[in-house]
Amino acid sequence: MKIHTPFTHLFTPLTVGNVRLRNRVIAAPITSYAHEPSPADKFESIAAKARGGAGLIIIGSVAVNDEEALIYYESSSLFGHEKKIFEEMVSMIHQYGAKASVELFHAGMFADCRGTGETPIGPCAMERSFTEYAGYERIEPDVVDTTHVLGMDEAMMQKVCDQYAASAREAVRMGFDMVMLHFGHGWLVDEFLSPFFNHRTDEYGGSFENRIRFPIRVVEAVRKAVGPQYPVDVRIGASERVREGVSLEDIAEFLVRIEDQIHMVHVSSGLDKLVGATSYIEAPCIHPHGLNVPYAEYIKSKLDHIPVAVVGSITTPKEAEMILEEGKADAVALGRPLVADPDWVNKARDGHPEDICTCIRCVSCYGVATGGCSQGCAVNPRYERELRLSAEEALIKRKKQEMEALYQDHSYTEPKKVVVIGGGPAGMNAAIAASDQGHHVILMEKEAALGGLLRISDTDAAKVDMYNYKEYLAAQVMKRPIEIRLNCEADPEMVQKEEPDEIIAAVGSSPRMLRIPGADRENVFDIVTAHKVRLGHRVAVIGAGPSGCELALSLLREGHEVALLEIADRIAGAANLLYRGALQEQFALQDQLTIRTRVSCDAIEEDGVVIHPLDKEDGASPEKIPADSVVYCVGLIPRRELAESFAELAYDVRMIGDCIGARRINEAAHEGYFAGHFI
Repeated sequence: MKIHTPFTHLFTPLTVGNVRLRNRVIAAPITSYAHEPSPADKFESIAAKARGGAGLIIIGSVAVNDEEALIYYESSSLFGHEKKIFEEMVSMIHQYGAKASVELFHAGMFADCRGTGETPIGPCAMERSFTEYAGYERIEPDVVDTTHVLGMDEAMMQKVCDQYAASAREAVRMGFDMVMLHFGHGWLVDEFLSPFFNHRTDEYGGSFENRIRFPIRVVEAVRKAVGPQYPVDVRIGASERVREGVSLEDIAEFLVRIEDQIHMVHVSSGLDKLVGATSYIEAPCIHPHGLNVPYAEYIKSKLDHIPVAVVGSITTPKEAEMILEEGKADAVALGRPLVADPDWVNKARDGHPEDICTCIRCVSCYGVATGGCSQGCAVNPRYERELRLSAEEALIKRKKQEMEALYQDHSYTEPKKVVVIGGGPAGMNAAIAASDQGHHVILMEKEAALGGLLRISDTDAAKVDMYNYKEYLAAQVMKRPIEIRLNCEADPEMVQKEEPDEIIAAVGSSPRMLRIPGADRENVFDIVTAHKVRLGHRVAVIGAGPSGCELALSLLREGHEVALLEIADRIAGAANLLYRGALQEQFALQDQLTIRTRVSCDAIEEDGVVIHPLDKEDGASPEKIPADSVVYCVGLIPRRELAESFAELAYDVRMIGDCIGARRINEAAHEGYFAGHFI
């Protein structure tokens, strides 16, 4: 049956070597940095993408040996302890009609050898502490440490080539439809390609011709191992996003040299282990969408006959379709978007992009960003919890049926009347989840539109991911039989008249007031109001948390002069590591930005903000930061008293979101979903 979709380029089949993909959406490889709660969750995260319609599923970061090549000490090669898991993944992918690939990988100087006691290898003998790379903030001290790295000799190079070849042969035997060779992001092969890492003085270092010798040997070894027809794919970093990194021109020329031996190339950018450069690999919301598309377009112009795929911050079908339609790439690879909504492809195919739960690029799914405290996916509470939640749901259903049978009381299983107070992200998630369980839901919102604090994204170009998520939630509320009451400021009396069975309070928070002289001037605004008014050319932002920084970035892109004023010793101190790295990268591009940390704001005058540097000795003269408009972003005050006023109306009133404490979107979304789903 021929499908009818507005995204015709996305759903045109693609031939890679001798393999035909059903569409041009590739599930990009995502590394598992630790064991999931169970193998079932690992299986489901892969199966869901194939079931959801992706044409090709790539298993991520599978090392070519289990000694000195692992990205993480709990991971595995195709010959290691996860072999049976990989075999089952191939079966599951094929079960749903997708094709399976595996990313063959050697971590090189950054291998995690904690479990083996081996010594990492790389192009040069060195300590991998990066002490010689001044000015770059490092991550993962357990890997970027003072461990000695062995510089590779001819015998070691041949051994690695043989390992790549053996792994590729094993991939063929296991039923993978193709293999991907990871040649980017600062891992072993890239360490030879890049002058940033490769400081050799022999025939494998220095000139471009020398630096590509070892990478070409790897390609030749793999091609010989799998034969001429088996598809071989290469992931490459078109830019390492560091000074003296490999150039785009060199990468393109390298690909031209190996084009006859490979069947596809994946274009990425960034470099792992350095905060700013890593932020381009798993780009937070600070970075622009489609950040690697210009690189893919350039590389595609240099190649004759193999398809070019592009990865990186492509979150909507409209974005993906435009890239393909304009000929900038032949396929799009989606990583986090298929975590946020594994049915992304099917929903796009069926012409319902509004039903796609869009990735907000918060990076909370990435353990390196969160200090190992990953919360899974911010907008998909079921990600990596499917086994637990399915078991709990079955148990709850059985218990309700048992109680109904025991007491002959249908109230245990009958739909309930649920009142949700507040239409922000927590409230909307709760209303959607409760409605999906079959309950009658009344959603009360005091404003004229749904969204809560997410509505600041309506006028802030830097918050496109937040805007997309807000629109998704609002669309899902509207599609369900939820009784929506806007301009409805709920109070206990109003709610009591509804005689609800369950009450969920998601009444949010209010901006904390700034209490210094001049804070009541007409040109002074809180962070929420600032998104609704026209600000002057010179803007001072008091409080450089994530919200203040994002407003500053948006204003800078519009041509304003901005001063960020922060009492702490760094900006965005509460944000995760990669968010701060991306922020620094984007701020470095701006020449009308002033950042002052460790300052107190003493007063606001007609023409600026009076500050006092905290690191100077007492008695230091105050300074004035010129400003036409002043915005303060100094925290939120939970509406806890209002939320608690509903507590006497029902047995267990659930309070969720900002009303019990400042919440990020991921916390609000999860609390809302679980509050509504388990009624």
